[in-house]
Amino acid sequence: MRKKLIAAAAVALVVMAAPLANAKAIVTVTPSKNLPQKGAVVTFKFAKMPAKNGLYAEECMAPATKGATPTVCDSDQKVQAWVSTVKADLAQGATSAKGKVTFKPVPYFTNGDCVHTTCVFFITNDHNAAGDKSQDQTIPFTFSNK
Repeated sequence: MRKKLIAAAAVALVVMAAPLANAKAIVTVTPSKNLPQKGAVVTFKFAKMPAKNGLYAEECMAPATKGATPTVCDSDQKVQAWVSTVKADLAQGATSAKGKVTFKPVPYFTNGDCVHTTCVFFITNDHNAAGDKSQDQTIPFTFSNK
């Protein structure tokens, strides 16, 4: 009886811990509406970062299908950030996700028009977990049309 109780408790702990390990990072962006076309600056805040890898954030056109991965992003990579809390990533040039991260979105990029169409900041796992799409999320933003 005691062995069954211990086994059941062990299984319960594993089941309860699994969602925590795969929890999606919380990313907030301010401001995200009516950004000026010249000199826009937004601030990202990151919480619940993955423990073993960082995240990439980049400016993209919103995908045609909700929930799909964006396919048209700033190919010049002018508006891209690598953020992490992993010591090895920080040593290689990642920006610390523990503070505020600023970003300068652009209204137009190669094949991208964020003034007349919907654009998003696309968040995804970095190269240390490239095949893992569990962190993929899009955060819409708009520019003023003036």
